[in-house]
Amino acid sequence: MVESYQKQKKVFLSICLTGVSLLILTLCLRTIPSLNDAISGKPEYMRWIANKVAASIATRYGNEAAVIVLSDEKTNCRQISDLNVPNPDNFYYVVSYSETAHSLCFITYVDLPKGWDEANSVTLYPGAGHNYGQKLTEPARAVAVSQLQMVYPLAYLSLLHWRAKIDSSSFKRAADAKFERWFSSSTEPGDSMDVEIDFPSLRADVGRRHRFVNQLLMAVIFAFAFLIAFAGYKAWSSYRQFGAFLARYHYPVSLAAYMRQDLAAITNRARETYQDEQKRALEKARLAILSKRSKEAIRGRLESIQSALPEEQARIRVRECLARDDLEEMKALIREMQGQVGQRSPEEKVTALLDSLKEYCTGEELDGFCAQAFQILASAGFRDARTFIVSAHDQLRARFKELEEQEPIESE
Repeated sequence: MVESYQKQKKVFLSICLTGVSLLILTLCLRTIPSLNDAISGKPEYMRWIANKVAASIATRYGNEAAVIVLSDEKTNCRQISDLNVPNPDNFYYVVSYSETAHSLCFITYVDLPKGWDEANSVTLYPGAGHNYGQKLTEPARAVAVSQLQMVYPLAYLSLLHWRAKIDSSSFKRAADAKFERWFSSSTEPGDSMDVEIDFPSLRADVGRRHRFVNQLLMAVIFAFAFLIAFAGYKAWSSYRQFGAFLARYHYPVSLAAYMRQDLAAITNRARETYQDEQKRALEKARLAILSKRSKEAIRGRLESIQSALPEEQARIRVRECLARDDLEEMKALIREMQGQVGQRSPEEKVTALLDSLKEYCTGEELDGFCAQAFQILASAGFRDARTFIVSAHDQLRARFKELEEQEPIESE
């Protein structure tokens, strides 16, 4: 049972300590801005701007053309050659972005006319990027007829960060910042990229991953808090059960001792303390029995002396001593009345002999031996009483040795 309590304590305390450590770590990730931003990742300003632009273009053209968003960190929009294609059939709008260059490239493609050289053409695949417009059912060979590149200043992009403070001065700095814009077109008008982007909505999109990470961290925090509470409750219940187990030994244990110390060691101390208390109580009971029997014998002896005294004054003195019921005073008076200083009465001798039995028997057995010994003393005299006590002493001692020899065998 003690091993079971020890295992439970280790398990629940380990869960509590692990939960507290992970809870502190999670709280740091949630509350310390640098750590929180690190796990949220870098804000993808250009990705969300490109998505907003593509969605706006798809809405403008009524989903009649493919509007594809691509991430492109290598291609320079100005290096793409545009061609003049008369009466094109299908248009494809590709919005590519670069987080490194803070740039957005809008390219208009048309189907490659039959018989044209494919040197400057590209192939648009159905699974490329994210298509906001008409879905491609098969690869399309196309050539560029218009390019537009915009480079966003950091003063504007920084306002999209989830920790940015939005006020009139910050908007003024963003408005004063320079937007670099380059356009090349053979067939398209220059207002093809004049789309409006809702700033609050764009800022919310940029911080979407950050909010998701924080919601996840809060869920983990609540989970760890619940785990700690559950493990703490189970540890407290185990502590109460262990305390009830030690109650049989009348040994209280504090929560601090329960957590820090080995439960087997606590139980051993409780048992040893309880056994010592029992031994002291038994010894006290045995002494009380001897004292009672001795007192009764001495009173009887003093009463017998009283009846034999010739002087009334001496008998009165004996009666007063018996009324006070003081053992030592009665012993002293017996010695005085007998006229033999230092000689013990038969009752005192029997009491001394009975005292040698107490380490080999229980209190009830000692009480029985006392009653028989004093009964023999009264009827047959001191010699027979002494013989009875010596015989009982030898029998009890032999029984005690036999029990001592059996204990090692049982332990094996």
